[in-house]
Amino acid sequence: MSYIDVFQDYLIEVRRKPDKPFHDVRDFLLNNWLFIIFCYCYYRLSANFLGQALLLLQDGPGGVPQFYTWIFALTDSAINVLSFWLPILFTLVVFSGIYYLQIGRFNPKESDRNSQYLSLVALTPFVLYFILQLLYLNHTDKSWYFNLEFMDEETGFQLSNDWPWETDMEDSRWQFYAVGISNAVRVVLISILFCTIIGTFVGVARLSNNLLLSKLAEVYVEFFRNMPLVVQLFFWLTILGDILPKHNEMWVLWDWFFISNRTIQFPTIIVDFCFFGSSCDPFRNLISFVIVVIIPFVVLHVATRRLDRDGVDDSDEGLRQRMYLWVGTLLLLSLLLKWSVDIEQPVLVQPNPGYASWYFEGGEEISSPFIALMIGLTIYTSVQVAEIVRGSIQSLPRGQVEAAISLGLSPFQRLRLVILPQALRSMIPPLNNQYLNCWKNSSLAMIISFSDHFSVTSTIVNNSGQAVPAFIMLLITYQIGSMLISAIMNYLNSRVTKVKI
Repeated sequence: MSYIDVFQDYLIEVRRKPDKPFHDVRDFLLNNWLFIIFCYCYYRLSANFLGQALLLLQDGPGGVPQFYTWIFALTDSAINVLSFWLPILFTLVVFSGIYYLQIGRFNPKESDRNSQYLSLVALTPFVLYFILQLLYLNHTDKSWYFNLEFMDEETGFQLSNDWPWETDMEDSRWQFYAVGISNAVRVVLISILFCTIIGTFVGVARLSNNLLLSKLAEVYVEFFRNMPLVVQLFFWLTILGDILPKHNEMWVLWDWFFISNRTIQFPTIIVDFCFFGSSCDPFRNLISFVIVVIIPFVVLHVATRRLDRDGVDDSDEGLRQRMYLWVGTLLLLSLLLKWSVDIEQPVLVQPNPGYASWYFEGGEEISSPFIALMIGLTIYTSVQVAEIVRGSIQSLPRGQVEAAISLGLSPFQRLRLVILPQALRSMIPPLNNQYLNCWKNSSLAMIISFSDHFSVTSTIVNNSGQAVPAFIMLLITYQIGSMLISAIMNYLNSRVTKVKI
């Protein structure tokens, strides 16, 4: 039936019941009052944004067309007319589109397509305003320039935590930003590793039959889960300052390690070979070192797969063979490291009497803010991981555990071979969120004077004045890190859920 036929039938009903239009309008207003309020709010917002956008298109010194020849200019009379009719037109389109979508006259495929078209139309006034406003600010406000030439300039400040790099005030801002990313990645990777180990142990401990162990795990979770991360960072930084000795009373271990509340100095590992030629830059040397470290574990993986080609062997003989493999892997790793790296011992130098003249030659250092940030992120994230582990284990069917008991498996074997592998199916998605939170929470490093890329960006903004491109670059960095973590966790999730239960 066409719309014309529907309209004609409605006119016939109106002739029979003259008060039908009144009742229909009343029922529509009563049944859709919330929807009408939404449309009115949309009209007010679109009228405001469209009015501002049209003013940026006027022919004069305050408009965008004076900067871009491909944007047309509007006269004052055209702006007045469009400012009145365009919001009404957009509101009517959005109003009628939502109304017809909610009464369900389309199949699911058509409904999804029409919803996308309607969303595009509804967002047009706001997108138009933001585009024109950005174009205007790009030519009138120096802080809104979208170029990165200022990153090639000298920084003019120093970093307090530049290990394992060496930075100078004459270096470019790009190098300082790279050091900030390295610092953040370093502390986040270590925190993710330790929070997973600690969180798994605490989550399993909460389900233990040992009352003391279970209560200790519960106290650990409840105490640190309810403490804000900022408070924890200040807490651990203060604790380190009180526990570790002062710089003039530092602990010296075998003349290789120097520990104080300012820094922990340790030997430098110098990579003196390269897989990519006779001479390499530090980055290629680092890649060569990573390759050397990976080789023994690749050999271990191949040997383990060959050992388990007929199934996992948990007998005493199988465990003994695995122990031999791990010992051989560690010996091979030690030989490769002895062949590929050299160790430089740190030396404490005091050219003049007095506290301020002390410095180290050689070696590397880890600062107290780095340790405090690592401990804070690890503990704060581990309590979330512990609850994820506990909930995932408790969600398993009881029959799986009973079947493992009937097979004569020990408690450790039940946990390692039955419980945790099945719990991973529900653990990995929430673990992904916690690892992402760990990456984003690292931005709090600035409050304890640790130079991550957020802290470096804030300093660059202060001494260059280029806030918009700097923070856009920071946003992109966080997005790239988050997507890498998500990609790795989604791959693990696909591997775990590949086998259906």
